[in-house]
Amino acid sequence: MHARLFSLLLLPCAFALATAPLPAAAGQSAADASYERIQLARRQARAMASEHATPAALQGAARQLEQELAYLDTPAVREQADGDKPLYFRGHDVRLDLAVIYARLDMREQALAMLEQMQHYAWTPMIDRALAADGAFAALRHEPRFKLILQRSVLASRLWKGPASDTPYREKLTVEERIAGLSLFWAEARANFVHFDHVPELDWNQVYLDYLPKVMAADKTADYYRVLMQLAPLLQDGHSNIYPPEALNSTFFARPPLNAVLIDNRVVIEKVHSPSLAQRVRVGDEVLSIDGMPVRRYAQEKIAPFVSSSTPQDKAVRLYAYQLFAGDARESLTLGLRDSAGVEREEVVAREGYDDIVASKPFEVRTLLDGMVYFALDHFASDASVRAFEQVLPQVMQAKALIIDVRNNGGGSTEFGNRILKHLTQQPIPGARSIFRSDEPYLRAQGNSAILWRRGEQSQGMPRKPGTVFTGKVAVLTGPKTFSAGEDFVLAFHALKRGVTVGETTAGSSGQPLGFDLPGGGSARICVKRDMLPDGTDFVGIGISPLVHASASLEALRAGKDLVLERAMAELRQAPAR
Repeated sequence: MHARLFSLLLLPCAFALATAPLPAAAGQSAADASYERIQLARRQARAMASEHATPAALQGAARQLEQELAYLDTPAVREQADGDKPLYFRGHDVRLDLAVIYARLDMREQALAMLEQMQHYAWTPMIDRALAADGAFAALRHEPRFKLILQRSVLASRLWKGPASDTPYREKLTVEERIAGLSLFWAEARANFVHFDHVPELDWNQVYLDYLPKVMAADKTADYYRVLMQLAPLLQDGHSNIYPPEALNSTFFARPPLNAVLIDNRVVIEKVHSPSLAQRVRVGDEVLSIDGMPVRRYAQEKIAPFVSSSTPQDKAVRLYAYQLFAGDARESLTLGLRDSAGVEREEVVAREGYDDIVASKPFEVRTLLDGMVYFALDHFASDASVRAFEQVLPQVMQAKALIIDVRNNGGGSTEFGNRILKHLTQQPIPGARSIFRSDEPYLRAQGNSAILWRRGEQSQGMPRKPGTVFTGKVAVLTGPKTFSAGEDFVLAFHALKRGVTVGETTAGSSGQPLGFDLPGGGSARICVKRDMLPDGTDFVGIGISPLVHASASLEALRAGKDLVLERAMAELRQAPAR
């Protein structure tokens, strides 16, 4: 901190008193207390420095903010900010606030110095536009120092954009663009991927050398992505993927309105979403072959190289339920089938061209026997999940027991799951314990190439107001399709000890992916946050086991029975009332 910048405006006595850290309120961390103090001071200064403020009012606002800078620079608060990013960035924002006021007071040297100090905290993308457009800095726009500040502001977005990442789709990409895409994905994974210990035998440096000639030889963009899409699965992580350009979706992802499932060690048709197709391919038909190849061999040779998954159960879902029938829309599938009577036949199935597709409902509610309410919750992709649950909440509040089915929940936002859980408990909602990489190049420069971990915040949702919480018995149905934020929901439900979980182990894949663009309109993501159970136990790469194991069977599927749901109902009947 440069004391000379404040000599014109400081009131020494008041300034000294203002630097003492405030005691935290009950249940509040010291960092949170400091953050709230700074934000309050910023609001007060903003009110004083209104559009028509006098020079005296502007000087008063400057004094207010200068006091907060001195407070932020005390050893105790600096230590708090080292582990708390919101507090840390107050050093950035207070300096920006001060720079504006100094500029309005025509204190150009002080304004420029504040902007330069601000950039010691961060080179912030897009702030260059705000600075350039702010009339307070009109007199500084031709200053070389101000121009350099604007240039620094765009560095982050330019550096992280990636080489050739903004090139549009073309049938052919240059060899330089193809190499740039490979290099970008490889470099992001090397720097940020958090699960290399799940693939300890993988030599990521050798992978780069192996794929260089492959992408150089893939002249057409479709061939390039067919190669590149086999790169991400080497990481064996469900949140690390490579996606082709939208223009190639019909080349890679067209599929008939069918879902299969691996059940009793057989590949079986689980759902048919087209009435016309259902006349030829029926639920319960066993899939023996695809295009003349035994189905398990087809899955391993044609599908598995493109599957990014964290666990065997997650891989089985992607192989047989999600990706088995995917491919080029121009090519039909020849399915070898066997019905429940043992009769074998072949059906030629187009991947597209169905005008009678009946989409599955993402949410379903129905009343079961014994006053139980069943609610199927298939995604947390939007607040539609919360709204659907709250719409049936009056019905739930009258139920003797509640069953929430997240067996098909592929995730979305953990927050939406927490908002539903808040209707089931008065307790704070436990969150995953998270860590992420925080490698320091300075340590590498000293000969220490350690991978460092930084602990993230373990968030907790607050309880709902009394009167909106269901206090009856609850069961949650889980399975290998329970993925990402769906697993976070199960994680929190387990930690709350709110009820029983019934079904199969979840997918074992959660975290935070970092998304970025690839050449030709493709995209990718890398998992950069490692989630664990609240007690620090790993579940990514393992899954969360239910308290009561139950699974489907081929016989039950053909009979239209849900064995997992039936087991949950039995468990709730036996469970003591809360």
